[in-house]
Amino acid sequence: MYKYLSTIPLVFFFNILLAQSTKRDTTKKDSTNHNLKEVTVTTRYYKTYKIDRSSNTLKLTTPLLKLPQNIQEVDKDVLTDQQAINISESITRNVSGAMRNNTADFYNPFIFMRGAAVNTLRNGMDVSMIYYGPTPEDASIIDRMEFIKGPAGYVNAIGDPAGSFNLVTKQPTGTNNNHINFTAGSFNLYRLSVDLDDNLNDDKKWQYRLNVTGQKAKSFQKFAFNDKLVIDPVLKYNIDEHSYISAEYIYTQQQFKQYLLTVFTPYGFGSLPTDFSITDPNNTPTKAFENNAFLTYHNSFNSKWQLTAKATYVADNLTGSYFFVSKYTPATPNLLQRRVTYEKFNTSVFAAQAFLNGEFATGAITHKILAGLDYNNKNLLAYSGYNDPTANQALYPLDVNNPVYGIPFDANVKQGKLADIATNKSAVRYGAAYAQDELNMLDDRLRVTIAARLTTSTSSIAIPTVTGVSNTVVTPRLGLDYSLTNNFSAYALFDKTFTPQSGISATGGLFAPLRGQDLEAGLKKDWANGKWNTTLSVYRITRNNIIVTDPATNLQSQIGQTISKGIEFDLKGEIVKGLDCVINYAYTDAYISKDANATLIGLPAPYRVKHIQNTWLNYKLPLKSISGFALSGGYQLQTGRAGRYSQENGLNIAPIFRLDGGIGWSNSRFSVNGIVNNILNRLNYGSAWITPVAINPTGLYAYVPYPPREYRVSIGYSF
Repeated sequence: MYKYLSTIPLVFFFNILLAQSTKRDTTKKDSTNHNLKEVTVTTRYYKTYKIDRSSNTLKLTTPLLKLPQNIQEVDKDVLTDQQAINISESITRNVSGAMRNNTADFYNPFIFMRGAAVNTLRNGMDVSMIYYGPTPEDASIIDRMEFIKGPAGYVNAIGDPAGSFNLVTKQPTGTNNNHINFTAGSFNLYRLSVDLDDNLNDDKKWQYRLNVTGQKAKSFQKFAFNDKLVIDPVLKYNIDEHSYISAEYIYTQQQFKQYLLTVFTPYGFGSLPTDFSITDPNNTPTKAFENNAFLTYHNSFNSKWQLTAKATYVADNLTGSYFFVSKYTPATPNLLQRRVTYEKFNTSVFAAQAFLNGEFATGAITHKILAGLDYNNKNLLAYSGYNDPTANQALYPLDVNNPVYGIPFDANVKQGKLADIATNKSAVRYGAAYAQDELNMLDDRLRVTIAARLTTSTSSIAIPTVTGVSNTVVTPRLGLDYSLTNNFSAYALFDKTFTPQSGISATGGLFAPLRGQDLEAGLKKDWANGKWNTTLSVYRITRNNIIVTDPATNLQSQIGQTISKGIEFDLKGEIVKGLDCVINYAYTDAYISKDANATLIGLPAPYRVKHIQNTWLNYKLPLKSISGFALSGGYQLQTGRAGRYSQENGLNIAPIFRLDGGIGWSNSRFSVNGIVNNILNRLNYGSAWITPVAINPTGLYAYVPYPPREYRVSIGYSF
């Protein structure tokens, strides 16, 4: 059934292509770029599934159609129609090849793409942290999400060559546009969000944006819950017509019972009831806090030159205990031998950047210049009972056939200041300078991008051992983009990346930096006067010095090399009047290409998914007597799934298939939206593995179940 469903949107797409006119517009266009201010459309009737330019936080002034790279934009309207409430809830369905590793939903976003985990940016700043953090963002603060495929985001971070994603928060628009929204749903979900957007004075010198969200939510899994408070104020001062300064502060407070919803069983993946849990109701909830501050200065000197300077500081704190199965007993496989681990994390990032965009001409060639400086300092101070030999090693058996909860146990809380009890203290710092020249030739039909980044980095560990390593590396970039017509372009890209890595290897040393190379080519086209667009890309990424975990010992080591090859297709926009679509497909072949252990060569990379196909449709019904009604629906499909560890090949992990549908109504003031997720009530699960393989070939099956059928209703009021 799955392979036939995956062909439906592609057949639909190619039929549309045959109906489109491809007549070339030969009218000479003005190739001069004018990028004065970012304009936000705020009418309550407006909805956008297609975005033509990246946000200014990505430092790029060239339209997406003409960039020699693949950047996919997801607007907040798409998330509203899908009723996503946080970044962990299938937001990746809107981008080809993107998926989540959901072993720890409250630790990190953990988004995978092109065969590896991708880097986290907020407002163009690298906020990826060591081990834990940043907190997965709440949907209420998201203005858009940008997925940068491959290492082409090198000017923003030095993340994995697979790519990065940038979350852009809501900013003041200079208009009176306020909104309140209440959502209720299955599993006792209740949330209230307020979004205030206005000016503080008549001359619009001072502007503000305030988003506040409160949530109480239980889970389909026993005893799990997630209570949350998010406060995000932004204050902007317009110094004059061409310059401004803004300050933003994001506070997130969460409580949850268990940071991971992993299920262990001897009977196979998906074999236990959906609500089965390995935790205990007597366990004290884990508490997590995040403080994130931004400061931005921007000056557009004229229509061709502009300067931007930014700084951010993010600090995450987490304290709590969790249950985890740490032993397998072949004689009684039904008894899960649980251990209680206490953890306390303080992790932070300070980042600063300044960059200059400019444009000048030399004869018939127009140069679009980007030059800048980056600085980033990441720190981790942590205690984990897992790494503490003095912690209570007691095991608390749980019978999967007859689980008994409410037992007495030792929460293993470690007293004392974190600096005195820490089992891990590490840091990663880097500084970089980069320059890029985009040469526009042949009346802006041909664009050649030449760039380089000089990065110096230091990774250090103070606890449990003292060691450090420094590197200085130059990473080049060469891009080519050619406009076949005014709305159809082809591109090619050669790109390299360099990433310092934290952690201690099985031999007690630091890990060597991750180095990667990307070869990529693609086609982009706008259709129907720009109402919708398509992107088709092929790539080959080589990644050296990959960190992997041995499932038998839980120790980390670096394998030699992985290669990721793939094809990606994305369609977004209004196909016909009233019908907005997101349709994508990705084929990913990621595998170990070099390793000291020859038996691993050829095995799939962790969490690889060969085929990912998503479709989402939103149709505004053409009813004249009762206007404002819309229908939504879509599905997610993932097949050819690999497990958590490369050593565990051939696990026969079931495909993921989820069908969703909803109905909504809105006018200039009110909106009501209802959705049913997982309509078929199918048992889906993610992040599967078998542990411990080295002790017993059968071991315990581990997987993270996804929610069964669930309902949500949102009521909104604009004022």
